[in-house]
Amino acid sequence: AVNAAGFTAGEADQLRRAMAAWKRKGDLIYRFGRKLIDGMVQRGIKPEFAERCFEQIKGFSEYGFPESHAASFALLVYVSCWLKKHWPAQFTAALLNSQPMGFYAPAQLVRDAREHGVAVWPIDIHHSRWDCTIERERGGSGGGLRLGMRMVKGLGERDAELIVGAVASHGLFTSVESLWRASGASARALRRLAAADAFGSMGQGGLTRQEALWQTRSLRDERLPLFEQIEEAPPEPAPLPTLEPSRHVRLDYEATSLSLKAHPVSFARPSLDAQRPLIRRCADLLDPHKTPAGERVRIAGIVLVRQRPGTAKDVTFMTIEDETGVANIVIWSRIYHTYRHHARAGFVAVQGRVQRQGIVVHVVAEKIQRLDGRLNGLEVSARNFH
Repeated sequence: AVNAAGFTAGEADQLRRAMAAWKRKGDLIYRFGRKLIDGMVQRGIKPEFAERCFEQIKGFSEYGFPESHAASFALLVYVSCWLKKHWPAQFTAALLNSQPMGFYAPAQLVRDAREHGVAVWPIDIHHSRWDCTIERERGGSGGGLRLGMRMVKGLGERDAELIVGAVASHGLFTSVESLWRASGASARALRRLAAADAFGSMGQGGLTRQEALWQTRSLRDERLPLFEQIEEAPPEPAPLPTLEPSRHVRLDYEATSLSLKAHPVSFARPSLDAQRPLIRRCADLLDPHKTPAGERVRIAGIVLVRQRPGTAKDVTFMTIEDETGVANIVIWSRIYHTYRHHARAGFVAVQGRVQRQGIVVHVVAEKIQRLDGRLNGLEVSARNFH
């Protein structure tokens, strides 16, 4: 278009965009087509040849753009699969460091990595950097994954880098107070890290979440110069109540959107097992002997993804997860609208029939039940694409 018809670079780019969307905006490509043909004719090109060029552009827009996108996507899929197979820790670290992106939240990326043999260690003020990193000395030949401080909600990169620099200069710290003074990080940042249970390597036996939060109570961002040089002993903690494991997991999710301690659904399992009809584990769907094709089953999990592609004839696809794995749910329009209040919940039970095609397994939903109240106050939110 630039060389043969005198288009500017901007006009040529608009033509490219019109090619990609001409079925939706057909008049736009025809407007550019007229300009293209007239420009070529004015530069001595025969009208018949100019017309054929425009027809080829229209033809390319029908299959060439989808084909070129498919080829690019195929390459991305191949490279991604190769990295995930041979360098799973590095692959997961790269995805976590690129968030937010894609369908799956950090909790699902970490769960999948652990299921594929990757050692994952929690956020720690002595070992973590801002980004997620690889620790080769502890994770075997390929290295393991250390979660980065970027995972902590409300923590800024500058404060994280100040802490990393202080650890590099001073080594291990024995109190939150000493780390605060040496690093210059804000008291708020240290409270966010304490809430994320990131002081497990501090002192002799490490600080629990409650002990670290207790030590941050006396910190103030308003400095008092007369007292800067006074070394204060960490405050003696009052008798602190022991937190239930489910409470720890809830606090982990509130601070970082994931937990390495346990899956939220594992704490609801006793009440789920008591329900009738029986609620199966998501992992049971992988075994055709336990859940053969056509069998009616009931499963439960937190909702990871909802999507309703434009080409799916108003069908909603939902992915749920329990402590054993994930399950893919197909919800026809009639069922979704009947149970729409329940289908929008964060934790659901689904009754439906098993559909198998090779290794691909779905549950075609017949009933959906909202279970949000069984997560001990934990609020989870799905990624919605509809």
